[in-house]
Amino acid sequence: MEIAPRWEALADEFAALGKEVAAALDALDPERRGWTHRREHNAYGSVALAHPAGWQLYIWREKAHCKGAAGQRLTIKGIVPSEYRGRAEHRITVAGDRKPGDIARDIARRLLPDYRDTAAQAFEHRDQEQAATRARVAAFARLREALPALSSGASSVESGYGLFYRGRARVSDGRGGTRESEHSAHASGSVRLSFDGSTGSIKADEVPLELLVEFLARLNAGSQVLTGKVMPRELESDLRELGWAPSVIPGEVVAGRPGGGGEQQPVPPVAGAGRSHLAT
Repeated sequence: MEIAPRWEALADEFAALGKEVAAALDALDPERRGWTHRREHNAYGSVALAHPAGWQLYIWREKAHCKGAAGQRLTIKGIVPSEYRGRAEHRITVAGDRKPGDIARDIARRLLPDYRDTAAQAFEHRDQEQAATRARVAAFARLREALPALSSGASSVESGYGLFYRGRARVSDGRGGTRESEHSAHASGSVRLSFDGSTGSIKADEVPLELLVEFLARLNAGSQVLTGKVMPRELESDLRELGWAPSVIPGEVVAGRPGGGGEQQPVPPVAGAGRSHLAT
């Protein structure tokens, strides 16, 4: 699209302003140097500033429809990621005829301190959102392994929401038409994962009774189902092995082995044997 000459002139004007403001911000805080500008095309003029730390500023003429000085006034806003869960908004306005160095000092004094604190929280929220999205994607992949017929439908996999249909559903063929899915399911329903993908909800219709019983049995927290393999091993014991020990009865000697019926067989005394061979 061809850019109108007036827009090109405004883009040049604001790009020059942004370049000077960025240089002035670097000079004001040498330890945090790195500000750059990005050329913008806007009917009323605008320019964006960016820093390697992730900070972004947007400068534009917000009320160009107004007459006089109000129409030339510049609005400067600190941009935070969309994942930010707070309500703070950081913006200031400055006169349009201020010098770039003065604008930079106003930004450094009135905008950046609070904006940097908010941006730090916003970046943390963004990291949490991205980690949760990755977790949902991984969880959805596990669900697909269990039920290949599960698809994201009109939603994206990142949302953690999926659909499944009884039998073979009609799915997109990627060319604007539909085809029969190669996977099937025993019921129809949907699955929705939680924010971090650690839990989820399922809705299913026309579930066969046996499958429904099995599913509910797995939800029974009172059952103690043991899984694994039984591996035999020798157990040590503190008790000695119990065996037969010979007993001595006064007046006779008892054989060292029990009889076939478990009865002890007495041995007749040997003639001429002394009492030394008998128990006393």
